[in-house]
Amino acid sequence: MEIKDLVRITVELKESGISYALGGSGLLHALGLVEQVNDWDLLVECPKEKLLKVIQGYSWQEQPSGDGLFASEYRIQVVPLSIDFIGYFALRSIKGIVRLPLEKGVGEGKGNRDGHSGSWHGIPLSAPETWYVAYTMMGRESKAELLYNYLKHTNRNEELIRKLVRNEMMEESIKENLLQLLA
Repeated sequence: MEIKDLVRITVELKESGISYALGGSGLLHALGLVEQVNDWDLLVECPKEKLLKVIQGYSWQEQPSGDGLFASEYRIQVVPLSIDFIGYFALRSIKGIVRLPLEKGVGEGKGNRDGHSGSWHGIPLSAPETWYVAYTMMGRESKAELLYNYLKHTNRNEELIRKLVRNEMMEESIKENLLQLLA
């Protein structure tokens, strides 16, 4: 898992006009919250066919998505580079589908600070608020707690928090925790 491979593929996404942001353990690593990255989760918002044109030179496979907890439109894995593309990120709650917006973070990653708000090695970072919600919904409490504690002590995207709590499909306990960040 080389950062240079991730950077190369994100340059191709940008050149193709595809909106994207780094999430998952890559986001946690960029924020200095974990040392190890499991894989690179890139949230994308584009038709699957457009993404496939960008990655046609790579060995890829489509992963199951849209069933169980995961309600994203598609998931494509570039296996040799340990990159997972998640198209239109969404999870299922007991109330319905929670679409998680592709908002960029307001801070900077701890690694290579390149002067662009919400980026790491030139790669836009997904909003920690979004991944707090996602990890909570996935039952990954330790990662959710890392992000929640991070958000308590840093700049927060208050507009995004308000947007998230307006989602009628999200569980009330998650909304309450998000609102506490605004207090």
